[in-house]
Formats: sequence, structure tokens, C-alpha cells
Amino acid sequence: MIRAPANSVFVVTGGVAGLALIVIAIVSPGIAAGGWLIGFIAMTAIPLGSLAWLLIHRLTGGHWGAGLRPALLPAAGAVPLLVLGFVPLLAALPLLYPWAAAGGAINPDVAALYLNVPSFVLRSVIGLLGWSLLALYLPRMTEHNGVLFAGIGLVFHAVIVSVLSTDWILSAQPPFFSTSFGASIAVAQLLAALAFAALFSRNLDPSTTRDLGGLMLTAVLGVTYLNFMTVLVIWYGDLPDRVSWFVERLGEARSLLAWAAFVFGALAPTVALLFARVRESRAALRWVAVSILTGLACYFAWLITPANGIWTLAAAALALLTLSCAFVLLSRIGLSARLLKRARTAP
Repeated sequence: MIRAPANSVFVVTGGVAGLALIVIAIVSPGIAAGGWLIGFIAMTAIPLGSLAWLLIHRLTGGHWGAGLRPALLPAAGAVPLLVLGFVPLLAALPLLYPWAAAGGAINPDVAALYLNVPSFVLRSVIGLLGWSLLALYLPRMTEHNGVLFAGIGLVFHAVIVSVLSTDWILSAQPPFFSTSFGASIAVAQLLAALAFAALFSRNLDPSTTRDLGGLMLTAVLGVTYLNFMTVLVIWYGDLPDRVSWFVERLGEARSLLAWAAFVFGALAPTVALLFARVRESRAALRWVAVSILTGLACYFAWLITPANGIWTLAAAALALLTLSCAFVLLSRIGLSARLLKRARTAP
């Protein structure tokens, strides 16, 4: 049963944050655009990670998937709504990406073939449309067809995450590029979805709780390993054009973001989840989930903020608050569930 007073809190909070962000957009459009990009990237992690887990479970099976499905399915059902959050980014492309602005310092050949507005929009539309179709039609698939559908879906997901993470994040500060960046973002999305499930799953049995704790530990170690090896290989290889990308993120405020991302998103969760008592406790996993989501928010801000200035963090906090309230409201009113129901019953 939906409680109107509780919903009004999210409406008021999200509305006030949204209005404040509009004011910032009027005064400083670049800061507002950068903040919205950070908030959008952070919020997409939960529905896209949830979708990926549903695809994985359809292929592998397992008791853990059935237990987490009530939390993951509505979250994945919000994927088609991501297009609404992407629309403001289209209006702000010249403010966010140097190649979209006149005179951007990008190799002309690269700009002509890849980094240009039409191809950027096309790739984004393909990704958002493909993810939406996966989210809407996976619940309709029978056991046999669902395995094939999930297999194709995971291949598509792996490719499009690599492409769009480069487009949406790395191209804001070219020419830095990393072949492992897409994988680290994909694992970060899986981790965000597990943290969301730890917070909002109900009536988990002890076996599913242990599995959830184990998966959270695996995902934390996975994203930490990928990011560490990326830095190690680039630093050891002494690649000036890539090392400078990290050096630029070693300023005082940005280093604080890096430390917060490491402590809350990697160190604290890893230490906690090494203990069986934590992995078997619902209450403890909720606290670990809060730490993980905090660390991931800092991580995404650390990735994007230097391209738009440190004041972007204030706008990012407002954007994240606005999008979070909207996400919770849509979940509470069952909009994503209705989308999924229509997909199941469509001819």
C-alpha cells in the first residue's frame, strides 16, 4: 500500500532540488550540465546493473536470482525511463564535450568518423533502445527462448557499455582512452544493483542473504582490481598522454573524491564482507550497501568533475537527489512494474 505522506516527501525534496538545479543552469549552464551528467551516470548504474543480473541469472539459474528478482525486476523496468534523463544531456552537448563545440581540439579524422553529434546521438539511441527492449521483453521469454535472448542480450550489453561509457564519460576529456574502462563501468553497475537489492529486498532467506553478500564481495574486488590494474599498466608504461589524465585528478578536492571512492566503495566493503557474520546479516549488508553506493557516487564524480570544474559537485548532488527521488517515486507508484506487465501481455 502506497503512503501519500511518504510520497509527498520525495515529491517536495526532488522538486526543490530540481528547482535549485534550474537556477544554477540559468546562472552557470556548464556547471549544471556537468552536474546532471554525473547524476545521470550514477543513477543509470542501478537499473542497468539490475538488467545485467537478470540476464545472467536467466543463463545460469540459481536460488539467489529468484530471491533477488523482486528487487531487481522493478529496477530493470525503469531502464526505458532513462531516455527522459538523457534528453537534457542532448541540449547541453556543446557544454559537456569539446568535440561538440566549435573549434574543439580533437583530431579532425576522429571527429569526422566518430566524435560528432549525429553519431554520438545514434549510438546513444541504439544503446538506450536496446537496453529498453531487453528490460521489457526478458520477462516474456519462455525458459528455452529466454536463454538465447539473455545470451544475445549480454553480448549486446557488454559491447554497448564499452561504447557508451567511452562516449558519455571519457569523451568529455579526450584524448584519454582505456580498453578496460567499459569493463570497470559494467562491474560498477553490477555492484550498484547488488547494493540496491541489499537495501530494498524483502524476506530474503539465509541462503540468498549469504549469496548476496558473496556476490557483493566479488563485485567489489572486481571493480577494484580492474581500476588498480588500469592505473598500474598506464603508470608503468609511462604514457604521458594517459598519465596526465590521472595527474589532473590529484588536486586537493579531487583527491578527496578519490579517497572517498576508495574508502567507501572498496576498502570498507571489502574488510566488512570478509567476515561471514556480515555476509549473513541483512542489517549489516544494508550498511555495506550504503557505503558502496556512496563510494560509487564519489567514483563517478571523480571521473567526470575535472572536465567541468570542482563546483560541478554541488550541481551533481542536486541532480543525484532529483533523479533519486524520481526513481523512488516511480518504483513506489509501480510505473516500471506496469511497463513490465504490458510487455508480458503484449501480443
